[in-house]
Amino acid sequence: MKKSLILLSIILGLQGSIASSSALPIHSDLSPEMTAAVSAPLSNFWLQTPQTIEDWENIQKGYVASATVSNLKLAKSLEVQIFEEKMNGIPVFILQPKHIKKEAENKVILYFHGGGYVLGHGRSGLGESLLMAGLEGYKLVCVDYRMAPQHPFPAAIDDALTVYKALLAQYSPQDIAVFGTSTGGGMALILPIQAHQNKLPMPAAIIAGTPWSELGKKGDSYFVNDKVDNILGTYDGMIDAAAKAYANGHDYQSPLLSPVNASNDTLKAFPPTLLISGTRDLFLSNTIRMHRNLLKNKVPADLIVYEGLSHAQYYLVPKAPETKEHYEFMANFLDKVWTTKP
Repeated sequence: MKKSLILLSIILGLQGSIASSSALPIHSDLSPEMTAAVSAPLSNFWLQTPQTIEDWENIQKGYVASATVSNLKLAKSLEVQIFEEKMNGIPVFILQPKHIKKEAENKVILYFHGGGYVLGHGRSGLGESLLMAGLEGYKLVCVDYRMAPQHPFPAAIDDALTVYKALLAQYSPQDIAVFGTSTGGGMALILPIQAHQNKLPMPAAIIAGTPWSELGKKGDSYFVNDKVDNILGTYDGMIDAAAKAYANGHDYQSPLLSPVNASNDTLKAFPPTLLISGTRDLFLSNTIRMHRNLLKNKVPADLIVYEGLSHAQYYLVPKAPETKEHYEFMANFLDKVWTTKP
């Protein structure tokens, strides 16, 4: 009996060490480019635990310096022009591809970048949207919204709604799609809640990639994919710190912070929605819980879960064939929405 207990302890210990490692074996047919990304060691970036405004500012400055350079190179390689404007006083970037696809003429995508409501200032938040413009030929309006801790809730979503109102003055709502990943995915789901509250028309479609649909640590994947997701790593680091900095004492359960808690009456008004995640994504539960709520309310909602991928990894490797395929999937979804008469 004692030997059996010892053996069981060893087995459980081994299982725990495997589950906490990002260096898991790859049991899928990923490309060499994506396999290298999936096999990479856990990033330390999101493991930081900033405590003060100065801590946040140092992280923000470093992120802007690094990401801006790479995004400008990406824009050049994709032949996407970046124009800076203001819409109702809110700074935005207009992304103009070299060629607008036929199905997207006279249409626009409203884009919200990710970054935990704390990162992505200026051009540092444009990476994902540049690929959408360059690979698929869409015009995008990217909101350079205010962020925590300098500007906590509801600054970000107030800016988002303000720009949406400006677009409604220029476009039919059926010609506007809303798109974002991570925090941007959460904001893309919050916008129709705001529209419903303000009696505004809904956009034609929502694309919410691995959305931060609930700020608290709730959901199986926060535990199962802890330290398995080699992008975010764990909730118990900068994600937790960012949630506290942005919410600033407000109840996490508010649908304007956690759209998964939107009422059935509100969810029923949602337009067609595409949700995206990966099997190693820390936010997988955020994504599938939101999908379930939409299905319960008979919203046309599609869900893509990519094999083997961590948080937002589907766009973080621009030269991987999986990235190209991912953008094709999103374009197919939008083309279907925009070619179907309301």
